[in-house]
Amino acid sequence: MPDERPYRTSPRHDRENRSGTRKEPRSGGQRTGAQLIAVQSISCVVIILIALVMRFAGGEAFQQLRQSFNESVMDNSIMATLAALIESGTKGGDLSGGTDPSASGTAPTSTDPTTGETEPSATEPQATEPASGTGTAAPAMGGKDIEVNEKKVLYAPEGATFAHLRINQAAKAPLPSGKITSWFGYRENPTKEGEGFHLGLDIGADTGTSISSMFFGVVTETGESESYGNYIKISHGGGIEVMYAHCSQILAAKDAVIRAGETVARVGSTGDTTGPHLHVEIRLNGTAYDPADVVPINLYA
Repeated sequence: MPDERPYRTSPRHDRENRSGTRKEPRSGGQRTGAQLIAVQSISCVVIILIALVMRFAGGEAFQQLRQSFNESVMDNSIMATLAALIESGTKGGDLSGGTDPSASGTAPTSTDPTTGETEPSATEPQATEPASGTGTAAPAMGGKDIEVNEKKVLYAPEGATFAHLRINQAAKAPLPSGKITSWFGYRENPTKEGEGFHLGLDIGADTGTSISSMFFGVVTETGESESYGNYIKISHGGGIEVMYAHCSQILAAKDAVIRAGETVARVGSTGDTTGPHLHVEIRLNGTAYDPADVVPINLYA
């Protein structure tokens, strides 16, 4: 006996039979994407408003937030750069901070591949010229040199490198004025006999001249040593650390958050020196690089 029960068809099959066409289900992809963007935008606006309210209200909560932000910034060079831009933008400062030495197409020194000697460029001062404002017959120099056995060497000793250092933000001037008295690299030790390797850049200036931080950062160390005298070290994130040495006075304490261009010390003649000057030393992950790639040296020619 044949089955007289009617066959059940799906609603979709019924719709196709009635209209003769297949209807595609509506897609909510576009609507969902727009909703997600709207939610993210609103969240960002809320976070910014909360930060602004805390900024203007001040108090302990804002200080804790600021401390946590500074600690996270130091772990990432990109975040450090963004923080520096924010700090400079709120104060209306100039982000250029000076002339980029790489843009001028000239280098402060050049190495003769046949002799290994480092020759001064056209802008390098002669060693017999006195430092600006010091009134001394010889340029003010100093710092801790690495002893070398051979007079002519093509390569930097261990702990230093001739590789160029490029930073994605122009540095603020560490001194308002002065004159470069000693470059990074091999030289006759100014206070001891023999050849040495100078780990930094010396800028002669009057005692008491303000020393400014070249970048946004955090003070990692302050102290005094026989060679460097009074010094201060500032970390700028990404393994970059700058030291300012031979200071007469240190004005920033350890763990202090420093803005680019902020005064952190004053020029002096402490330690192993021949006169008042600033010794700038830049290290990346512990290796000393030529500060002339970073410092706006055209200001001190």
